[in-house]
Amino acid sequence: MEPSITETLYYVFLSLLTSMGQVLIIAICIYYLFKIGAKVDSILLLIGSIISLLCVIATTVGALYAKIWGAETYLQFTYILQGFSFIASLLFLIGFFILVRRVIKNIELIKT
Repeated sequence: MEPSITETLYYVFLSLLTSMGQVLIIAICIYYLFKIGAKVDSILLLIGSIISLLCVIATTVGALYAKIWGAETYLQFTYILQGFSFIASLLFLIGFFILVRRVIKNIELIKT
């Protein structure tokens, strides 16, 4: 039996509730994007954060469908999500590295 839309929404809400840290990071990335503008680091930070949150939500909702899909399909689903999660982490890491480099460069300019 396929889960109802209410049950699916319930699990989406639960995954958002348990991922409040990620939601907060997305809010901070959006704030940073508006303050600094559409620079490479702000875009990478935001995209990485959003993809990461979507992977958490998809993992939680996918668990609902594990009985319907079967073990092998669910395993493939989780492997795909882990790949997207890895890409999201890389994007966030690259954006964060660019941001740190910029901050250090600005501090060095202020000191001189």
